[in-house]
This record gives sequence, C-alpha cells and structure tokens, in this order.
Amino acid sequence: MKRIALFLLMSVLILTLASCGGAEGSAPKETSGGATTATPKPSKTPGDFNTPQNETAINSKALPAIYPREILPLTADAEIIDVRENPANNGLEVSYVSDSDMDTLHDLYEGALKDAKDLSVAETSDGYMISAKMDGVGYTIMLSKDAMNPNPQYAGKISVYIVLTGLKGVSGGESQMPEGDGETWPSADLPGVPELKGHIGQILREEGIIRLEITVETAETVKSYIGELTASGFSFDTQPDIDSDHMEFLAFKDSSMMSFAYKGEENLVSIEYQK
Repeated sequence: MKRIALFLLMSVLILTLASCGGAEGSAPKETSGGATTATPKPSKTPGDFNTPQNETAINSKALPAIYPREILPLTADAEIIDVRENPANNGLEVSYVSDSDMDTLHDLYEGALKDAKDLSVAETSDGYMISAKMDGVGYTIMLSKDAMNPNPQYAGKISVYIVLTGLKGVSGGESQMPEGDGETWPSADLPGVPELKGHIGQILREEGIIRLEITVETAETVKSYIGELTASGFSFDTQPDIDSDHMEFLAFKDSSMMSFAYKGEENLVSIEYQK
C-alpha cells in the first residue's frame, strides 16, 4: 500500500510539473527559412551519462552542488524542469525529461544503485519505480513514458522524477523543533541514563514506568546517543542500525530496561524506561 501511495503521489507531482512547464516554456525557435530547429538526439554510449549537468539544454535549471552526480547521473540530454529542496527530511526533488528510451534509463538507474541497500525495482503501468538506500541517503526514481503527454512541449519524452532524502547540506527551511522549552530531563527517574538532547514534549509516569516523547534536531543526535548509551554500560537486544530512519531496540543495564524507538520522518524519539 505504501508503494502504491508513493506511486500515485509522484504521478500527481509529475503531472503538475508538466502543466507548469507548458505555461513557462518558449516556442521552438525558427530559422530564416521558417523551419523549426531540431535538437539532436543523444548517443546512447555510457559516456553520455557523465556530462556535467550544469551544462544541460537551454531553459534547464541547474542542479545544486548537493546533488550526488557521481552516484546518480542524469542523461546528457536531460532538460531539468524543476528542482526543489525539502528541509523537513533533508531532501531534494529533481524532475527532468529525456529522449532516451525507457530501457536505457531503467538500466542506467538500476545499475547506478546495484550495490545499494534494499534495492527495489517495480514495474508500473507506464514505466518503473526504483528505490534504494545507501550511506544514509534514500533514493527513489520514477520513470514514466506517459506523464508528460498532456504537455505538447514534452510529449513523447520520458519523464524522470528523482526524490532523495537524508542529504547533507540542504539549505533553507525552518527547524522542526517545537517552540518553547519543553519538559526537563527527569534525571531522578532515569538513574544512569544519559540525557538525550531535544525538546521533551511529554513525560508520563505509571507504576514504576516512565515514558518520554522527545523531538530531536537531527538524526545525528540519535546516532551520538547510541554511543552514549554504550559508554554508559547499556547492552542491546539487537545492534541498532544507526543509518536507518526507523529504529527500535531494547537496552539493558543492571536490572533496568529501556525501550527506544526513533521515527526519522518526524525526528521523534519515544523512550519507555522501567527499573
């Protein structure tokens, strides 16, 4: 269900970008003889995919420096329609069109991510959806042969919609940290437990159990905290995957037990501690 929802969301976004592109695009230039100037189609040699993407077609937008060109290249003929940063998840969204055929694009992106964690390739009604995770960065590539058909300027071209999450260096946007000071870390109730820096939104106490909900600044805060727990003498039922955006584990020390859960999309940590 999540994959279907993501596919529908991406399809809507691609169609929206297609309509915007049609309103802003310029008509083909005419030569003195009145004929339109044809854009040469790219060759499909592997070297074409390594062309620097700050030198894309006329009217294309430039990729920001944070885009991982060396991992996820664009085609040499890529005409970038839209580039958007998403500070909420350290994300970047790139939409472009290409005259390359569907099989070439499929092979390009599946090959680029062949060594990534949890690589998944799903065939859709008009193309493919490729997703993977590597070095803490999430990759989703949506290939569609029909998405741009409503826009005469791009009809017949393959639409490529790329969503990246977990990038370093995404600029702009406001912090997700809630306003106000929040609750104070309950040291007396958590003996020997290192303090997790963040905004404590809720503390509940019930029959020897204390529960906390904490919004942290970034995923790096959680990674550092795992190290602090280890240094404080805690052991784990399973080794925490510090690169995951969804983490759950139990930590033990002496006669105490702590349940720890982290949701990366919300930067929210839930802790339940009992002695």
